[in-house]
Amino acid sequence: MRYVKRNRLTIFILIIFTILVLIGAYIYNIFFVSGRKEAYGNRLDGIENVVIDDEVYNSIRTDLEANEKVTKVTTELRGKIVYVIITVADDVNKEDAKKIGETVSTYLDKDQLAFYDIQVFVKKENAELNDFPIIGYKQNGAEKFTWTKDRQVTKDESE
Repeated sequence: MRYVKRNRLTIFILIIFTILVLIGAYIYNIFFVSGRKEAYGNRLDGIENVVIDDEVYNSIRTDLEANEKVTKVTTELRGKIVYVIITVADDVNKEDAKKIGETVSTYLDKDQLAFYDIQVFVKKENAELNDFPIIGYKQNGAEKFTWTKDRQVTKDESE
C-alpha cells in the first residue's frame, strides 16, 4: 500500500496510457485494417468454377478483327466484368457497331454468361465523330445488351 501511495502519479499515467493505446488500436482497426481486405469482398466467390480461358479472349480478338469494319479489339477481365473495347472504321454507323458488339456474348458459354457481366465499348479513331463511343452492357443472366442513348455528331461552334 505504501508503494501505491508513493507512486500514484506514475500508476495514474500508466492507466491513462493503456486506455489511450486501446482506443488508438480500436480506431486503427476501424479505419485501416479493412483496407487490407480484398477489394471485391465475397462477390467473386465461385469464379474459379467459371473461368474464361485465354483462348476465348484470343478468338474474340481475332474473329472481330477479321471483320473489315473493325480496326482494333482489346479485352480485359476485372472482377466479374469482361471489358471489350472495339475500335471501328470511321464509316461504321451505330446500328452496325451495336451488332458487332453484341457478337461478343456468342463466345461465352451458358454458365459464363450467367456469372459474368459484359461491357462493350465501341469507339472510332476520329475524334470529330463525337457520336461515338457507344457503350453496351449485358448483366449476367440478361437476355440482351442495353446501349447508351444514341447521339448525333455535333460541330464545335467555337472554331
